[in-house]
Amino acid sequence: MLDSDPASDYIARLSGRSLAKPKKIPSRPEGASAAATVEQPAFRWKVIAQILGAFAILWVVAFMTTPYIGYWGVGVVALLTALALGFGIYAFTLTRKTQAIASILQGATDAEGRKAALEKLEAGDSKDALNGLARAQILAQENPAEAIATLEKIDLAKAPGPTQDEVRSMLALLYLVQNRPRDARPVAELIRLDRQPSPKAKAMCAAVMAESFARTGKSDEAKRLLETYSGDDAAYGEMRPMLLRAQVYTFMSTKNRGLARKSMDKLVAIDPNHIAPFVDRSASPDLQKMAMESLSAAGYQARPKTQMKMMR
Repeated sequence: MLDSDPASDYIARLSGRSLAKPKKIPSRPEGASAAATVEQPAFRWKVIAQILGAFAILWVVAFMTTPYIGYWGVGVVALLTALALGFGIYAFTLTRKTQAIASILQGATDAEGRKAALEKLEAGDSKDALNGLARAQILAQENPAEAIATLEKIDLAKAPGPTQDEVRSMLALLYLVQNRPRDARPVAELIRLDRQPSPKAKAMCAAVMAESFARTGKSDEAKRLLETYSGDDAAYGEMRPMLLRAQVYTFMSTKNRGLARKSMDKLVAIDPNHIAPFVDRSASPDLQKMAMESLSAAGYQARPKTQMKMMR
């Protein structure tokens, strides 16, 4: 899995608004991009050793029972071994491919690095789902529309299940960032949380699904999701802002303004830039008002945009 910098960072960067406080806010370090915290997938040698040990025992038992059941037991164990070897080769190939792509992404920490990473990825298999996902992660930093186009072209039928959901969750997120929740919803509805390998991956997908549902009239489903994946759970780490953002939309849709305000305040406490979309003109007046009140209560203020007018 290509584990990237929290997708909620995209939301703050792509929203077009920045927030300021009377006191100076520490700025994000240069190059804080989707590739900044890529985790290299690794082989779990301990688990592999345990599996090999289990098969060794099966082979011993199969030969020991030959006088009683003949070679039927040996045949069954041979079939199971062949299936396990096939799956092992597939997993090994996929892991090596993921490692190679993750290695490329780790260099995409600034404009020059992103350009070099894109060139390397484009020189590879452009039809590969992991390759397309990696290119979209880089493109999303500066050109979300192009990132969306890249994700839309991926043939998910040929991708592994978890990769399909990674592509869908990122595509739905970018739709949401671009204020296209109705495009996000059908994509989010196809995500399967049971295929995600880690709690954080599940939390990210759940946040995208919940926000998509809450903003398109399925607030009850969104609420059920967020009851399982709570933004208050510290175990979700850097995915918490995404869950809290989804909570804001969900509680507003269920008329729980008090709960929505609490989630908004928690976002401000983490980083005021996380609520930039709520003070944007595209947000509803109620959300804008709540966001401004939350910022004001914390001592922050929106940095106004200035417009130059030609004097006649």
